[in-house]
Parts: sequence; C-alpha cells; structure tokens
Amino acid sequence: MGASIDGRIASHPNESDADRKRYGFTNEADHNHLRALLRSCDAVIVGGHSVNVSGGVMEVQREDGVYPTWVLCSNRGFEADAAIWNFPNTPKWLVSKEPVSEERSGPASKTLVYGNESMPEAVLRECRAAGFERVLLFGGGVINRAFYDAGCVDELILTVCPVVVGRGTGVPVVAPELDAPVHFELKSMQQEGDLAFLHYIVRS
Repeated sequence: MGASIDGRIASHPNESDADRKRYGFTNEADHNHLRALLRSCDAVIVGGHSVNVSGGVMEVQREDGVYPTWVLCSNRGFEADAAIWNFPNTPKWLVSKEPVSEERSGPASKTLVYGNESMPEAVLRECRAAGFERVLLFGGGVINRAFYDAGCVDELILTVCPVVVGRGTGVPVVAPELDAPVHFELKSMQQEGDLAFLHYIVRS
C-alpha cells in the first residue's frame, strides 16, 4: 500500500492515478517499486472500484513470461467497455457475492461466487488451488478490511508518501474499522528521495 503520513491511501474515494501523482501519493520511484513487487507475485487482489478509478490493471510480465492474475472483487461486475478489459495479457478473475450477468463479467478467465462464505477465505482457497504462492492485496480500504479481519494478511509493504491529506474525504488503509487491532514487526526499511518503503510482518 501507498499511504500518506496521516494514513490515507487516497484524498477521496474516486481519486485517479493522475490525481494521486498530483497530490503527492506517487512518483517514478514509487512506480518502479510497485512494478518490482508485481513482477514477484502470482496474483493481485483488488476491489472493483479501485481498479476502475485507476484506469485498469497494471500489466506487468514476470521474468518467466507469466502475467500475474488480477482477482477483481466486484458484486456488480464491469461494463463491457471498462478499462480493465483493455489488458488482454493479464488473466482476470471476477469475485462476487451473487452471480453476475455475462454482460458484466466480460472475458474474465474465472468467476467465483462466494455466497454466504467468507469472501477472503473463498478467494485464498481458489488461489491455493491455482498454485499461487505470493498474492498481493491491492486495496482499497473495504477490501483490505475484509482480509485483515479474516486474518488473511501476513505482510504489509507500505510506501509512506510525503503528504498529509488532512481531509475527511481521505480513504484510510482499512475502512470501516477493524474488529481488533493488527500488530506488526518491522522487517526492513528503505529510503528513496522523500519516500520511505517499509516492510512489516504481521505478528501472530
């Protein structure tokens, strides 16, 4: 996650990538750091709203030629002309509580309906079945909250951005509140320019 000094991952819920850059949430160093993480993973879990306002997935190819699968959590699916479908090399799963119409599931390579099951546990079960070993949780706050509350997060790789949002519209790392706090142990940190890259392990 990339977050402001006051713990916001966006200044408002509909913030685009261009807005994030203008606001000071990201720059070229952060972009390179993020692409390196994507090249190291098997899959990315992200909320439908987050990927829509970002303009689609980040299409990154690993050294072995494989593109990480993007697991898109959306109860409504996506319009046929949504930006996410403009990246044909990236496999996409659609995750929803109830079945989504074929028109709104697009060319997803897999659809997962979790019904009354825990969404995080259903997603991780399917990730394990697919042989995925390293999965990135990409937000936004509501999706993050579901996985933290389910105890399905074991690391936090956090970019601290040199900005204080200081606005009620700011989006927190998790939203709404967690049922119980999550504690971390700092594994490493790195500075590049005004950015701080922190790597935490979740304490058991």
